[in-house]
Amino acid sequence: MTADPPATPERRLTRHADVRAVLADPRFLVPAAPAAQPGSGMAWLRGAVSRFSNGAEHAGRRARVAGLIDALDPVRLRREARERAGAELAGAARVDVMARIARRVPVGVLATALGVPEERREEVAAAVTAMAAAYHLPPAPGAASPGAASPEDAAVAVLADVLGDALGEGLGEGRAPDPGLLAAVAGALVQACDATAGLVGNTLAVVTRLPAALSVRWPVEALLAETLRWDPPVRLTRRVAAEDATAGGVSVPAGAVVVLDLAAANRDPEVFPDPHRFDPARFDRFDADGRGCGGGGGGSRGGSGGHLGFGSGIRPCPGEGAALALAAGVLEAALAHRLADPEIPYEPSPNLRVPACLHLEGADTTKGPR
Repeated sequence: MTADPPATPERRLTRHADVRAVLADPRFLVPAAPAAQPGSGMAWLRGAVSRFSNGAEHAGRRARVAGLIDALDPVRLRREARERAGAELAGAARVDVMARIARRVPVGVLATALGVPEERREEVAAAVTAMAAAYHLPPAPGAASPGAASPEDAAVAVLADVLGDALGEGLGEGRAPDPGLLAAVAGALVQACDATAGLVGNTLAVVTRLPAALSVRWPVEALLAETLRWDPPVRLTRRVAAEDATAGGVSVPAGAVVVLDLAAANRDPEVFPDPHRFDPARFDRFDADGRGCGGGGGGSRGGSGGHLGFGSGIRPCPGEGAALALAAGVLEAALAHRLADPEIPYEPSPNLRVPACLHLEGADTTKGPR
């Protein structure tokens, strides 16, 4: 799952077919981040991850992340996320899911699965949360005094220290792990932070308002898939034309930015009948990989009717399976609870929709895990 700052709105695409076409067109690139020396904080991370690169460089970096993620057991990720979220909720009269669970649990579970020692899990989760807040946006002018490290740069240093110790084991004294491996693990953790928190929060925001008899009709996977369509945590992404091209039937000169409105495309009535209605039945059947194949099309990698929650085309999110497993585990632990405050504030963001807080209370024991 990814996010970008918004660009100029003149070339905004909202039709599902147009957005998918740009995502599949190699003439449209992501805005790249310049390379920076290791140890230079967030600037180094942006310049070293697959998210902000293109072409062969992106393909190599992405393959490394995909290899790490594909080696994980989604069943184990889901079970551990459920158990840890359940422990946070157990016996508590009222819990803010966003503060206690939505970032901390998925990031912590993923971190230990990728080699972070259990005793440093919380330290890493806190560092990743700080990094995620600044991952896609460059620092504001004057945000830090000359020579001073920003909070996110300090968080990168913490994460690099932990990962260096964990990934460097067995290499011998004085040998450090490959910076590319550090960047792959760090990037995977940051990418999983805010977007997964938004997916958890947005799903609970709608499902915990439903009557219990209605919400138990659908599997957790269908609830997540419909949330990714109806209220996705990532609203926009953007591409830059590497050469003269067309998008949505309009000429796009080289160097122009195209804003892809994922949220609007996911409510395209040409693809999703009655698009403004939350209806998990659109995704109520799943294939062997857990991707929806029911009414309205599959998941982000499915046919032309799929939601765009994990991208599409040339560079779909390599962490889709892990993100869904982590979110499903949290939901299984939380769905038996009730929404305490119907008015949910959201974090200020130009393109992410993530609840600032979401309080649950009192488990309803008549609702079991899906």
